[in-house]
Amino acid sequence: MCLILGVMLRLAWVTEQTRSARFAIAAPQLQARVGAGSLDLQEEAKKLSEEVQHLRAENTKMESSISTQTGSTKVLNEQLQETKAFAGLTEVEGPGLMVTLRDSSKAPMAFQNEQIIHDGDVLRVVNELWNAGAEAVAVNGHRVVTTTSVRCVGSTILINNTPIASPVAIRAIGEADTMQGALNLPGGVLAEIRSIDPSMVQLTPVKAMRLPAFSGSTTHRLLKVPAPPK
Repeated sequence: MCLILGVMLRLAWVTEQTRSARFAIAAPQLQARVGAGSLDLQEEAKKLSEEVQHLRAENTKMESSISTQTGSTKVLNEQLQETKAFAGLTEVEGPGLMVTLRDSSKAPMAFQNEQIIHDGDVLRVVNELWNAGAEAVAVNGHRVVTTTSVRCVGSTILINNTPIASPVAIRAIGEADTMQGALNLPGGVLAEIRSIDPSMVQLTPVKAMRLPAFSGSTTHRLLKVPAPPK
């Protein structure tokens, strides 16, 4: 059995040397089928090779695109963060000035209303800080943005519709000396308050402060970005 099996394997084994000889003695129909099969395999191999080259080229393009996109994404992210900081939508830090406004502790005067800090006092100080180069402002922990409202309801000051009480701490990131000089101008925004009671105003330069992000709604009902011109 082993001998017979060995002979059969020897006869069936095809090598480079026996392939040509066997092909020559094969029937014409078989030769045609083998030849056609060889041509089909060659065409398939050629197609596969071209497909591999195409995929490799596409992979190279994708790698280049990913590399470029990574750089573009980084730039876009940096611009986004700058825009958010400018709009007050992210927490920021830096040196600046803290302005503390508080109601007078003196005995009531004839014009007692003047001894109380009002919304107008806060607004004038905030505007002067912006004018003096402030880059970010917060009032009692509420970030001041384009939609921020400062108003009085009775004797209560509302910042973004949130009531705050005296003392009012206005913190601004920027050049402390410049902002302090602007607030201390003769006849400036603080001069009138100081004429009532100097203790109602306190200016404190700060080497490093952190202002919170705006926490109110950013949804608009009517505002929309116009479509680019065609």
